[in-house]
Amino acid sequence: ILSIYHKSKQVYTEKEIVALSTKAGVNANTCADVNQALVDDCLVDKSKIGGSNYFWSFPGKKDRQLQLKHEENLASIDKVGPVIAEAETKL
Repeated sequence: ILSIYHKSKQVYTEKEIVALSTKAGVNANTCADVNQALVDDCLVDKSKIGGSNYFWSFPGKKDRQLQLKHEENLASIDKVGPVIAEAETKL
């Protein structure tokens, strides 16, 4: 389902994404659950406008999430470095 969003780079209603995913070979009964799981994992964005829910996901979002996680990990390494050096001197 995620590839449907990334190929077209469009915004869909729930009915549209279910129709497209069934054409792609996903069981119609599980489309809504899979789509909700993608929303829960922050891979697909969801917005309620009026009485309709709109879903979208762009390929760059996942890359940006990985980049932010990498920067966060580098900051953690920089914080731990002095602590490790201090512990080594005490040994």
